[in-house]
Amino acid sequence: MMPSTPHGDLDTLLRIAAAQEVEGRVGVCRHPIRLTGRGLLVEAGTGRVLADTGDRQTITVRCRNRRAVRCPACSTLYKLDAFHLIAAGLRDEPTTVARPRVFVTVTAPSFGPVHLGPARNGVPRACHPDESRCGRWHLPGDPLIGTPLEPDGYDYPGQVLFNAHAGMLWARFTTEARRTLAAAAGLSRREAARQVRMAFAKVAEFQARGVVHFHAIVRLDGPDGLPTPPPTWATSLLLETAIRRAVPVVTPAVVGGRVLRWGRQIDIQPLPAGDVVVARYVAKYATKTAEAVGVDVPPLFCRACRGNGLRPGDDARRWCRVCSGTGRRPDVSLDRLPAHGRMLVETCWRLGGLPELRGLRLRRWAHQLGYRGHVTSKSLAYSTTFAALRDERRRWRLTRHAAAVGVDPTTDLLTVGDWRYTGQLGEGQ
Repeated sequence: MMPSTPHGDLDTLLRIAAAQEVEGRVGVCRHPIRLTGRGLLVEAGTGRVLADTGDRQTITVRCRNRRAVRCPACSTLYKLDAFHLIAAGLRDEPTTVARPRVFVTVTAPSFGPVHLGPARNGVPRACHPDESRCGRWHLPGDPLIGTPLEPDGYDYPGQVLFNAHAGMLWARFTTEARRTLAAAAGLSRREAARQVRMAFAKVAEFQARGVVHFHAIVRLDGPDGLPTPPPTWATSLLLETAIRRAVPVVTPAVVGGRVLRWGRQIDIQPLPAGDVVVARYVAKYATKTAEAVGVDVPPLFCRACRGNGLRPGDDARRWCRVCSGTGRRPDVSLDRLPAHGRMLVETCWRLGGLPELRGLRLRRWAHQLGYRGHVTSKSLAYSTTFAALRDERRRWRLTRHAAAVGVDPTTDLLTVGDWRYTGQLGEGQ
């Protein structure tokens, strides 16, 4: 049940127009969800039914899959929402005081030497020429880029475990960054929290070697968030200093004697207000995951037994009938994966079967190389939400329905539905 309200906000209308243009350009959803049931359009003030789909009506809705390889249409809409979410936090409104902002990239450590492609600026470079291991000039798109020089000596378990703990390391980093900010300002943590608030939006990117690193926009606000300006001592330089001090001292994750921490490479760039270029840059990663290493498979684990190979609730511990005790879905094959990507997936599966690592749910996330977190996330105070952006479009569609049935578009309307899932078109393709 959802009320409709009129929109007079220009930014809202521009976002809706952009979404309509994208929907018209990208076409239909590749795997729409089929629902059967009944829907009503009701006038909120009187309870009068304005439209009725009738019983047993079948409709289709978008799958809303954010992955471009799964549904190009829905992923494009998701990328547009990610851009608006990130761009909203790059403005200085409602105050006119410039806010300290930086663009941060934190990376994973090395798990072994890999084949190198062009440098970040696109300039070609020789692959490990000083070590006489390769020496070739790998062009963009070369499948060797990111693969180990010596696969037998590569730390596959360490990389998988880092991916599994990357979200926790980020959470610890944000806590440590607030501490180092207070220390850099010469304040106690409590006093700094009374004067300034740190907000961020981040996106996870899989490097060619198949390990996660994070791009983030970090911003300083006043004590009440966006409505208040930060204090004069809160500068971009101080924020950069705090972040550089925080990354090396983040409490590492320790798994079976293995210490997992951030890598030594960190990049920090100041951001001017309204710089939407970085919003586009960050949003483009929102629809990608493990495809960077050639892994494009659905979840591997058997849903009947949740990957452990045993019938749920069976005291006799008999094999699952669906997967015959393997724990894997029988319809998912890894045969076409490149060797490096397949090894990462298989390492996830093997480690996921160890009792001491069961809590990491590595088998559940083997198709994402162990990474369990959201690809796009933000702190509460950074900006709007994906739900709010989608709600704008739903409300706009309600006003169009109101006009179609001859009701004033400013009238409060409710949609009342009773829908049941009856399948997804394109399943098994």
